[in-house]
Amino acid sequence: MSTFREQLEDDLNVFFNSEEFAEEHELNGTMCSCIVQSPTAREVFLQGQAYDSYEGISGRQIVVHVKKSELPEIPAEGMTFTLDGEVMLVSACVEDLGNISITLHQNLR
Repeated sequence: MSTFREQLEDDLNVFFNSEEFAEEHELNGTMCSCIVQSPTAREVFLQGQAYDSYEGISGRQIVVHVKKSELPEIPAEGMTFTLDGEVMLVSACVEDLGNISITLHQNLR
């Protein structure tokens, strides 16, 4: 019988399997199996979050889910971060049970 932590690791391996859910993306120069999610305006509203932008400047928000072991360092809020070569800023980074969820934003005109 496996322990709870072993079962979590097995679950992460399924979740981040490129044949199931994950895709290969470049995160800050490191190729990783991860899940990239672009929340809709409705999802952002329902979660009680707001995207702060100045008048005349629009933006987008992306959430990246990746195994902690895939990245050489955990990003910090406010840090510049690249996703497939696109420069973005880290809005938040949450680590939970071997998974990292990185919320990125980018200002667009």
